Amino acid sequence: MQWFKIWLFTPALVLMGFTLNETLLRKGAYQPSIVSDADLFCDVYSQIKALGKNDVILLGASRMQTGFDLNILHQHFPHKKAILLAQSGRGTSYPVFKDIVENTNFRGVIILDETEQTLISPTYDQKEFIEYCHTNYSLNRQLNHQISAWLQNNFVFLNPGGSSLRLWGNLLIQHQLPEPYYTKTLFDREELIDYKRADKQFLHKIHDDRLNGVKQAAKQSFPNPNTWLQQTEHWQTLVENFQERGGHVIFIRMPTSQERWAIENQIAPPEQYWKQFVDKLHVASVHFADYPELSNFKLPDTSHIDMRDKPVFTEILLNKMDNSLND
Repeated sequence: MQWFKIWLFTPALVLMGFTLNETLLRKGAYQPSIVSDADLFCDVYSQIKALGKNDVILLGASRMQTGFDLNILHQHFPHKKAILLAQSGRGTSYPVFKDIVENTNFRGVIILDETEQTLISPTYDQKEFIEYCHTNYSLNRQLNHQISAWLQNNFVFLNPGGSSLRLWGNLLIQHQLPEPYYTKTLFDREELIDYKRADKQFLHKIHDDRLNGVKQAAKQSFPNPNTWLQQTEHWQTLVENFQERGGHVIFIRMPTSQERWAIENQIAPPEQYWKQFVDKLHVASVHFADYPELSNFKLPDTSHIDMRDKPVFTEILLNKMDNSLND
C-alpha cells in the first residue's frame, strides 16, 4: 500500500511542479523557441535534394536569419520552395555555398547575405555545421531532433533562454521574474526579434558596443579596392561553376542602421568595393544603400530588423530581386 501511494503521488507531484514552472515562465512573457543548433541546420540542409531549378536557398548570417520572411517569399512566388541556411554569428557563408556547389546537384537560385568584410574573411566558422551534417547527422539523429524540436516548440522550459534555473534563481534571490529573451527561432530556422521584449538598458549597451566596434574597425587599415578585389577571388570559381550548371546567384548587402552605415560607408564605399565585386562575377545584387525604402528601417541594435518590419522589408527586397528570381 505504501509503494502504491508513492507510485501514485510522485507523478502527480512532478506534473504539478512542471505545470507551476511552465506557468511562471509564460507569466514572465517567456515563449517557446526551437534551439538553433547543428541538428536543426542539418534537418533543413537535408531538404536540398528535393529542390528544383526554380527553388531558392538563402545563405548568410544573422541579418538574413532575422530579416527575411519565408512566408512572404511563398506568397510572392507560390511555385518556389525556399530554405534558410543562414547562420547567426558565424561570419561568411562561403563554406556552405562551397558545399552546395561541390556536393549537391542544386541549380536554382542562391541568395547570399555578405558584407565587404565577410567577402574576404579567412574565418570559416560556418564550415563546422557542414562537417557535422556529413559526419554526424544520421536518420536516428534526425528523428530524435524532430521530436525534440516539436517539444521545444510547445514547452517554454526547454528553451535555453527560458531556463528553469534562471527562473527560480531570480525568484529566490531577486524576488522577481527574470527579463524574457526577445528572440525566437522557428522550425524553418527563421529568427524573430521582438524589441518590445528587450530590456532597454541591455539593448542600449548592445547598440553602443556594436557602434564602438565599428568605430574601432574604422581606425584600422582596410585593404584598398584593388587588393580587396584580389582577396575575393576564392568566390569566382565557385560562382562560375554554379552558373555553368544553370544556377543563379544574388548577393545581398543587408541594412545596418544609418549611424553605423555612415561609418561603414567610409571604410568601404560601395562604388569602389561592392559594385566592383558583383560586376567582376557577373551576378545580380541588391545593396540596401541604393534604395531609400530599404534604408529607413529602425535597427535598435544597429544590425537587425524587428519582427514587425520583417514582412514589409522582405516584400521590398523581393521586388528589387524580381527579375533575377524570374530568370
